[in-house]
Amino acid sequence: MRKGVKFHNGKEFDAEAAKFAFTHYLGKTGFIAQRVSAVVNQDSFTIVDKYTLEVKTLKPFPLLPQLMTHQRLVAVEPEAFNKGEIVGTGPFKFKEEVKDQYVVVERNDEYWGEKPYFKRIVFKIIPDANTRVMALQRGEVDVVLNPPYPLVNELKSEFNVVVARRSHTPHLIFNLKRPELSDVRVRKALCMAIDKKKVTETVHENLAQPAKTLIPPELIFSAEGELQGLSYNPAEAKRLLQEAGYRDTNSNGYVDKNGQDLQLKLAYTPEFEPSYEGMALAVADYCKGIGVKVDLVKLSYAQFSEEVLNKGNYDLTIYTGGIFWGTPSSILYDTFYSKSGIQDQLRFFNSAIDELMERGMELEAVKDFSGAAEYYKKLQKYVFEDIVTQCPLVYLNHIVVSKKNVKNLSPFPFYWLYYNGDSGNELVKVKWGG
Repeated sequence: MRKGVKFHNGKEFDAEAAKFAFTHYLGKTGFIAQRVSAVVNQDSFTIVDKYTLEVKTLKPFPLLPQLMTHQRLVAVEPEAFNKGEIVGTGPFKFKEEVKDQYVVVERNDEYWGEKPYFKRIVFKIIPDANTRVMALQRGEVDVVLNPPYPLVNELKSEFNVVVARRSHTPHLIFNLKRPELSDVRVRKALCMAIDKKKVTETVHENLAQPAKTLIPPELIFSAEGELQGLSYNPAEAKRLLQEAGYRDTNSNGYVDKNGQDLQLKLAYTPEFEPSYEGMALAVADYCKGIGVKVDLVKLSYAQFSEEVLNKGNYDLTIYTGGIFWGTPSSILYDTFYSKSGIQDQLRFFNSAIDELMERGMELEAVKDFSGAAEYYKKLQKYVFEDIVTQCPLVYLNHIVVSKKNVKNLSPFPFYWLYYNGDSGNELVKVKWGG
């Protein structure tokens, strides 16, 4: 542990506090609790001295240092946390929250590192993208995130607009436990029915790019450049459906088999990402073009979490893969590795995938990144081209719009984190400028 680091209430950050960052998740539910419980238990920790914590994982897990970068594993002062208080060690400290309205943070003048420029920052909660833009235009806010795609070019004349890749890659997931989707030819056909380039033009106003994998091409371990991908080819999609036994025998416009139309439900939530609405409509329309009926099921985020992620009540769903912790390989670990401890969103695991993941992790841990990339890229080819567990759709971008006098504001490509201290692009660096 770095010596001399203080929590916002004046207490010292030490090995006990570092241990608590892990152990308070044990026995709980949720994504991060599942990740932590798959790697450690209460007996995994030994406090060597006040500033040294020894961690023995339950199984070989070479990416523990990367997992520790997850924002949910941030150091919190144990006594305050158990009282429901928000007390950390960072450059800003929590001041006030009004649920669904705003959060206020203040500069931590006792911070051990570089001090922030601003004494106070207010984060306003404005769910509707158009309303966010109007607040900026009226001068009620200084910065907005992710405005409506059609407004981006218009905003460039009056405001600073930064467009930067994020690691958030929406993809179409197939529930492989559904009989209709157990045939890889059907899954390939559904992928080949979708014109991803057209989706980026019509839904995202050319502010997204077609995807072949979940790891964006700018990041290490991406196989985007090596994959052939299942390109838009409705004629081949129809041929694959016929090969799988699906034909339109009753001339109703939809293919059928054994007297049953191929009809699927696509569950999605625009609360997760507003463009999911347009993508869901586009997927349904493209599938109709090859004779597959897709009914859309729009859910709140709470409903989506329960019905889709927890219960698996879906045929198709649009979901995301992103860097939830400090390595691009975490996208593959969280999505495909059977021992990750998180929900099986695909309703499918495979020992071949596990073996490729484990070999990649072993090599990444010793900084053999080219060797790790070989296994991670094989994994991507296997899941996206060979067995087709899902269909990557588009690579999205962060879009940050600010007043002209806001300087040094730049997004960082983690899915959950917008700003990063190591890159110099975080809120500590933001200031007023001419």
